[in-house]
Amino acid sequence: MGEIVDLIDKIKRYYKFTPNEAVNVVASILIVAFVISFNDWEVGNLAVGLRNLFNAILIVTLTFIVHLSAQRIAALQIGFRAEYKMFTFGLLLSLVIVFVSRGKVWWIILPGGILVHHLAGHRLGWWRYGLTAFGQGFTALMGPVATMFLALFFRMMKGIIASPLVHKAMVFNIVFAICTMLPIPPLDGTRVFWGSRLTYVFSYCAIIGAALLLLSSLPGWIVIIGALLIGVIGWLAYYVFFERLYRGHP
Repeated sequence: MGEIVDLIDKIKRYYKFTPNEAVNVVASILIVAFVISFNDWEVGNLAVGLRNLFNAILIVTLTFIVHLSAQRIAALQIGFRAEYKMFTFGLLLSLVIVFVSRGKVWWIILPGGILVHHLAGHRLGWWRYGLTAFGQGFTALMGPVATMFLALFFRMMKGIIASPLVHKAMVFNIVFAICTMLPIPPLDGTRVFWGSRLTYVFSYCAIIGAALLLLSSLPGWIVIIGALLIGVIGWLAYYVFFERLYRGHP
C-alpha cells in the first residue's frame, strides 16, 4: 500500500510535461497526424481533408498520451523521470517518404524517444543505485507495450462500433508500436536493445506476433497468448543461434 501511495505522490509531483517537452509532443502529434491522413485528402475538397486531419489528430493524441504515460509512470515507479525528445530527422523522413511516394508506401512513423533522468532521492535502497541500462530499457519498453494494448482495445471496439475510424486507430497503434521499437536512436527500441538484447528480441517478436494476430479474427485472449508464445519462440531461437555463440558457449 505504501508503494502505491508513494507512486501516486511521485506522479503528482513529476508527471507534468515541461514547456519544451510539450512543444515537442504537439509538433510530433501534428506531423504524425498529417502523415497518416495524407491519403484521406481530396483534391478540391478542403473540408473533407481538414475533417480527416482532425480525426487523425485525435487518434495520434490518444496514442501519445497512453504511450508516454506508461513510460512516465514506469520510470517514476523505479525512481526515474522520463522526458520525451522529438526525433526531428525521423519526422522529416516520415514526411519525405509520404510525399515522394504519394502515400503509396505504408506509414513510417519515427516520432522520438525518451531521456531518462535520475531522481536521486527516490532511488535510495534500490539495487545498483543510479541510472542503469536495464532500467532505462524497461521504462522505454512500457510505451510500445501500452500502445499494443490500446490497439487490442480498438480491436475489441470494432465488434461494437463498425467504423473505419476505429479500424484506422487500431492499425495506427500497431504501426506506431512496431516503428518505435526499431533499434534506431533515439527511438524506444534502442534503449530496450541496450538494456537487454534477450528482452528486446522477446518483446519485439511478441509485438510483431500480436500485430499479425490483431489483424485476424481471433479472440483477444488468443491474441495475447499467441503473442507471448511467438515472443518465447523468437527468444529461444535468438538465444540458441546467436546469444550462446556471442557469449562463447558451445
